[in-house]
Amino acid sequence: MNKFKKYLLVLPVVIITSCGTSINYLVPGNKYNSPVFTENYYSHWDSELKNARKEQVKDVTDSAITKFSDLYKIDRNVDTGVVSFDDWDEYGAAYKMNSLDDSFKYGYQSKLFDGQMVCGAQNYHPEYAYQLGRIQTDSKGFSVRFAKESDDLHYFVLQFKASTNNQIACWYDTGEIDPDTGEHMLIFSDPKTNPNHDHNIMHNSTVSLLITLYTKEGSKIVAHPYSAEVAFDNKYTNDGHHYVFLGFDLESEGLTRCVGASFQFEVEDELVNLNKEKGIDIDYALFLYEMFLPYTYWH
Repeated sequence: MNKFKKYLLVLPVVIITSCGTSINYLVPGNKYNSPVFTENYYSHWDSELKNARKEQVKDVTDSAITKFSDLYKIDRNVDTGVVSFDDWDEYGAAYKMNSLDDSFKYGYQSKLFDGQMVCGAQNYHPEYAYQLGRIQTDSKGFSVRFAKESDDLHYFVLQFKASTNNQIACWYDTGEIDPDTGEHMLIFSDPKTNPNHDHNIMHNSTVSLLITLYTKEGSKIVAHPYSAEVAFDNKYTNDGHHYVFLGFDLESEGLTRCVGASFQFEVEDELVNLNKEKGIDIDYALFLYEMFLPYTYWH
């Protein structure tokens, strides 16, 4: 389904902010903290990144990792087959980008650099539960322009998950076949009348994700896009959690002087498609928690 092979979509970037930083300083008022799902989409694009010269899209679906337990496949400092961290919270604390350089500590996008790998910001600031842990974006995505340039890039990691505006009445496929018609049996479930039904979406989805890293060549900026397909089903991913730890190797790419990143996606979701057929639109978003470029220096 990888539509990004056909043409380049320049992704917007994801970067996240520290729980210890005042949200009012980062974003005025309650922006991106609305109970209305579609009001929380972040879609900022840096104009220089958006207009950068674009290299050919590289598909990393087959070589990318999607589980933390596979970290050794892209991190040469981790023993083969063994992850040297107890969990990814420890990884986040050790490799967070705001520990590499103070420039990653400021602004709304700093959420992606503070080491917070999962939800839980509401435990500290309930009034900012939407804002503190993640950046939410729709398929148009967003970009992040770094304040400094990197040296050589070694590998890339993005911790994210997907969600919909799930607390609405939906049609669900029961997975059973109607013996009279031979068709799948459907049920209509409303959270107001059927609160015990699982309205937390995702079911069978495939996300086609485009991650673009931007480097300086002389005075020009060049976009290096990487595409990856991530399949969700009713099972949890990432060693028992519904977050995806997506990583891919950059050692052979020879990238240096990185000045930004961007993220964009397309999705195929059986539940979304089923409800569109029934006249019900379901909005689909990615929640980006953390981005890593380990072992880099910034100047």
